[in-house]
Amino acid sequence: MIAFTSLSPLFHQEVPKNTIRILMDRVMDQDHIRLQPLLKEKNYTYLGHHEDFDLIPFDPTHPTLQFHLVKDENTRALIFLKGEADVLYDTLSIAKTEWVKNQRVPGQAQLYSRSGESISHLAMNTQSAVFQNPGIKNAIAEALPLKLWVETVFFNWVALLGPEKFSPRIFPGKISLNYLTTSSREGQQMAYLTREALQKIGIDVQIHIYEASLFYAKIRKREFDLYSSTSLPGTKNILDLPFTETIPLFRWKHGLILNSRIVAPSDIESQLDYSFRFLSDLHLQSSP
Repeated sequence: MIAFTSLSPLFHQEVPKNTIRILMDRVMDQDHIRLQPLLKEKNYTYLGHHEDFDLIPFDPTHPTLQFHLVKDENTRALIFLKGEADVLYDTLSIAKTEWVKNQRVPGQAQLYSRSGESISHLAMNTQSAVFQNPGIKNAIAEALPLKLWVETVFFNWVALLGPEKFSPRIFPGKISLNYLTTSSREGQQMAYLTREALQKIGIDVQIHIYEASLFYAKIRKREFDLYSSTSLPGTKNILDLPFTETIPLFRWKHGLILNSRIVAPSDIESQLDYSFRFLSDLHLQSSP
């Protein structure tokens, strides 16, 4: 059993007054790109540690934004469902987001979404010996059941980037590809989905999982046949390399889950982007 009351002095049973509690899944210091609109445009002040910190509003009538790092996804979801957090934004996997939504706890889980900026690609090393046969590139592109994945794996939390080319056919000969991915949940999921699809047309895929720094190093050294990547605003794009050819896969949606004590403006979905800018327009329910 999880001891929610001992997770942090910032999150406890007594609901803090005029404070919105946000759970995050990664460390963010005051220079992080997602916080910049609040700090520079909305005049919030950063106070605390990069794992537990507050953003203090210039206007004292606005709620303080209280951030807390919880690395485990299940713990984040359970803290929210217990009512000890107010905001989950792009911090749960698609499956866990659906699970939280379907719990239907009375008064909990206001859910909002909007098409985002993050785009997933599948990249091929065109200098790899196996890709000197152009038929393999087409066979791979046509073996991916993208529409099926959108509906049954991603629950429509991603959108296709163009028409699907799904037309699988057995590829002759023995082919084995080295697939590189990071340890992120999305990266690993795409790796296993791709391996399953390519095995059905006779192409074997060996998956190699690396932390980000080693992953990027191996890409630059061309030590791969395939890799998947999600491009994010403000991050280095490793897709712009002369020896890669990419297949655009999906555009990801932002997912916002709010506690019932939070009041969101009617246009909240139009405000969702890669940053936390939208938090400045959230308010708390008035006390009865």
